Amino acid sequence: MNTRDQFGHYLLLKKLTEDAFGETFRAGKIGRQALERVVHLRVYNGPGLDPDRVAKTIQARGGLAQHLKSPNIANAVDSGQVRGVPYVAYDYLSGRTLAQLAEQAVKRGQPIPLDHALLISERIAAGLAVAQETRFNDERVTHGMLTPHQVMVSHEGELRLTGFEAAPALRASASHPVVKQAIGRYLAPEALSGQPAGKNDDIYSLAAILVEMLTGQPVPAMPPAGFGMMIDQAVIAADGGNIHPDLAALLKRSLCVREERVGDVVAWHKSLAKLMADGQYNPTTFNLAFYLHSLFRDEIERETQELETERTQAIQIPDQPTAAAAPVAPATAAPAPSPVRDAGPVRENTDILRERYGISETKGGSKKTGLIAAAIGGVAVLAVGGWFLFGRAKPAPAPAAEPLPTAEEVAAPVPAEPAGPTPDEIQAQIANMVAEQSKQLEASVKAQYDEQMKALQKQLEDARRAETERTATAPATPAMQQRTVETLPSASAAARTAAATPTPAPAATQPATQPTSQPAAPAPAPAAATTPPTTAAPQVRVGELVTPGPGVVPPRVTRQPPLAYPPIARRMKKEATVTVSVLVDENGRAAEVKQVGAQAGLGMDEAAVDYARKCTYAPATKNGVKVKMWFDLRVAFTLGGG
Repeated sequence: MNTRDQFGHYLLLKKLTEDAFGETFRAGKIGRQALERVVHLRVYNGPGLDPDRVAKTIQARGGLAQHLKSPNIANAVDSGQVRGVPYVAYDYLSGRTLAQLAEQAVKRGQPIPLDHALLISERIAAGLAVAQETRFNDERVTHGMLTPHQVMVSHEGELRLTGFEAAPALRASASHPVVKQAIGRYLAPEALSGQPAGKNDDIYSLAAILVEMLTGQPVPAMPPAGFGMMIDQAVIAADGGNIHPDLAALLKRSLCVREERVGDVVAWHKSLAKLMADGQYNPTTFNLAFYLHSLFRDEIERETQELETERTQAIQIPDQPTAAAAPVAPATAAPAPSPVRDAGPVRENTDILRERYGISETKGGSKKTGLIAAAIGGVAVLAVGGWFLFGRAKPAPAPAAEPLPTAEEVAAPVPAEPAGPTPDEIQAQIANMVAEQSKQLEASVKAQYDEQMKALQKQLEDARRAETERTATAPATPAMQQRTVETLPSASAAARTAAATPTPAPAATQPATQPTSQPAAPAPAPAAATTPPTTAAPQVRVGELVTPGPGVVPPRVTRQPPLAYPPIARRMKKEATVTVSVLVDENGRAAEVKQVGAQAGLGMDEAAVDYARKCTYAPATKNGVKVKMWFDLRVAFTLGGG
């Protein structure tokens, strides 16, 4: 499928992921003249699925969303079938799937920290526990097809489970080669063998996902002797240590056959929550969100821009389907895009985007008035700054007067126009109001400038008169005359400063007078409006990103935390020096840390990055201003000082 295609009554805005189950999109539900809401659209068109079975399962479980009420379960708002392809629409959540998170962590060389892995697993288990305590059609709800592809992690660190509506039909396709190869490692042996879902099948999937997050390696097929030895020897990718014995015991009782497995997901959740409470773990959604932003910084910024574009720009709305039934395409064929008519500009109007950006949509002219007021305010600020920087600007030319209509034009029939002003008319109104406001502002500033100039001229004349009267009462000595002559340049400069500055003269400027034997020098005419201003050197801003150069003092480490020597590296007596690049912000914090150069392995690279984050720094300065700057930090791992 291509974005901007129509899928039923949804407009596909962007393709998000593709996996063994099918595709997911950010889509907008089409209304009469605008998009009503933005959704996360899961289209079940994977090659290994039976679309008829999936569609019937979704239809039979259509009321499930009304019963599953949990902050960790995605809210399904719509479901159905389009040209033989089933789908489920959820409330849109800006984020990534857990599968994307794990893939990006490996790609960027930033393994998922232990705290984050435990928090994610605990939230998944909490959602599954709520589902298991829920009855639907006189049965307790289980998932039975839990994979990282059906776990959404928001950019704010929240989790949502999806797939409950279609899970039984997806489980029926678990043995298909395409499905099994892609997601078989997350499924319990009972699911792969075609057995009905049990209440502890999701526990196997939970443990498999947790082990993969901890080690960065997928869980292999269950060996004949079980996973006991593998779990005991597993190394946590983020810190190089081994799995805690209590957590390892829980994983061993999870990655096993159904009869030996933990009884249900509620008990598993309680066990994990107790381990987290008793251990030295401090998982928070804030830290998880920060980790996500470090992994997907560019993607998050791009998505934010896309959402803003979709919210503010016109979107063409495809033709609505007619009452006649469209022919059903074969089950394996992808839905063809519907033709898009030349629709007028329609602004997207969705509840989710209004909540995300804090937008208040009002009817009538209040919205237009707000736009006009904002435009006038912005231009007014620019006009004031331009006046003081570049002198008086020429007034904008008044619009040419339109000729009066002739009698024939008055008598001619006038075609009917649509009610309300058009966008061009609104823009013309804004331009006229801005021009009028600029003229009024210019007149006001000019009047204030003239008043200040008159006041300064009067002050200068009064000062000269007082000095003349004072010197006239005493005889002038040669020394006094010489001293007075020497101050003439200062008096002239003071006069020029007073005439060119539209503010009161500084207190340090002392007007000088001529001796009684010489005539007073005439005051120079004001030249502020005609003299071009001198261009000031660019000023350094606080927090500006700089590079080494003149006036730059690089950051330095002021406090060093203890260096955590990875246990496995210590046992293997491995020593190394890891170089990391640190972006120190204007507050002396490590805003970003990344490894540079060759990797040392055995957890040393991750420990060096963590060490650099915990250091305290004196920020860099440029010309005395605190700025941001990258610098390299060498972290030495030595057995004598670890």
